[in-house]
Amino acid sequence: PLQKLQDELSSEVNSGAVSSSDQDALSSALTDIDSSVQASRTSDRASGTRPSPSDLKSKIDDLINGEVSSGKLTSDQATELQGVFKAECYYP
Repeated sequence: PLQKLQDELSSEVNSGAVSSSDQDALSSALTDIDSSVQASRTSDRASGTRPSPSDLKSKIDDLINGEVSSGKLTSDQATELQGVFKAECYYP
């Protein structure tokens, strides 16, 4: 999924929807968030639980907010990043 997200980010930069100056920060945040999501998916599988799409969305939102809190992203960049996840149907 990470490659598709990175591709979506690139196409949004190319279309002008996302500023090219934001691309590095967003790409780095995508990597952080995707690795956290993959880790939680692995533990969910191990415990036999299956999070709902809304659980996944709130987890991703929390992770994006964490990137803002840590100063890695601005709130505008966070909004752009949520758009990338939504465009890739990562959650409904």
